[in-house]
Amino acid sequence: MEPTDPLYLHPAESTHPLVVDIKLSGIENYLELKRQMEIAICSKKKLGFLTGVVKRPTDDPLRADAWDTCNSLIISWIFYNVEKSIKNFVLYTKTAKEIWDYLQKHFSVSNGARKFRLNKELEDLEQDEKSICEYFTELRILWQNLEIMTDWPPVTKVTPEINSWLDAQLKEQEERKLFQFLNGLNSSYATMRANVLMMIIYQL
Repeated sequence: MEPTDPLYLHPAESTHPLVVDIKLSGIENYLELKRQMEIAICSKKKLGFLTGVVKRPTDDPLRADAWDTCNSLIISWIFYNVEKSIKNFVLYTKTAKEIWDYLQKHFSVSNGARKFRLNKELEDLEQDEKSICEYFTELRILWQNLEIMTDWPPVTKVTPEINSWLDAQLKEQEERKLFQFLNGLNSSYATMRANVLMMIIYQL
């Protein structure tokens, strides 16, 4: 198989466990574990097994066997990064996607409350005695935490219309972040803020 094929396995992948910085212990660290695992599994070109995009072939026994091998390996990666008490609940689950969906269902139940808290922190955050760099860093942390909690559906086919929608969505997100940043600046930056806003208005 070609290395770009999601069913391709490098020899080292089957002999070394995929390890991230934390083990899932519950709601309190689920989002961090989820983000780290998705990045690590994506780097192996196997994220489609978690999202369900890479489905088990039904017309090719050899590729079906390769899919089973990859699926079992990803399950072992998940098991390695969760506490034993959690692993026991999904030990006999057959696919990596089913396990991933189970973890999502049982450990992201507090997303609504956490999103509310993060958005409230964003609304209240101001520069005050912080430097511009310190203030922007706090904003970035809040933005990243909110982005981690947002589950976008996988895009399996890219069309010009989807590309246009994604570009517009990205532009709207960046503008919202810029406005949040400007709104929290100290009054000493009022002139700069006004100039930036005028530049945005002229571009619209």
